Amino acid sequence: MSTPATAPATTPAARPRPSTLVAGVGLLLAMDVAGAFISLSAGLSPTLLDALGPEARLSAPIPMMVAQVLLVVGATRRRRVVAVPASALLAVAGVLAFVSGFYDGGYAADLTAGQRAFQIALVTAHLGVGVLAGVRLVRLLRR
Repeated sequence: MSTPATAPATTPAARPRPSTLVAGVGLLLAMDVAGAFISLSAGLSPTLLDALGPEARLSAPIPMMVAQVLLVVGATRRRRVVAVPASALLAVAGVLAFVSGFYDGGYAADLTAGQRAFQIALVTAHLGVGVLAGVRLVRLLRR
């Protein structure tokens, strides 16, 4: 008896799919909204728009969230001419979200331990999406 030939096994975890990138940005958006409500309820921001504005400590500003959505839409396209620059910009945005906290006073803000833990989780999620976008970029460039 002969055994049927099988294709070499690949591990899906080794190659993030575009859907992973979409899920990552979705998680970021949910965390941003949750962070804005935490800021509002804790009195860190007087209004929800302030909690989602440039002085936000527990969320990204609205323009950044809109940019991430547009970039993930572009990064997950099949057309390389769109996906390559969008992936590159999304990767840079993840790093900028981390670096900006040093310059805008976000990391020096007076936060409770729980708020600081949320801030760290949010920044880590931004870096994670940046890494996923970087992996997507490398995969696109290798095609």
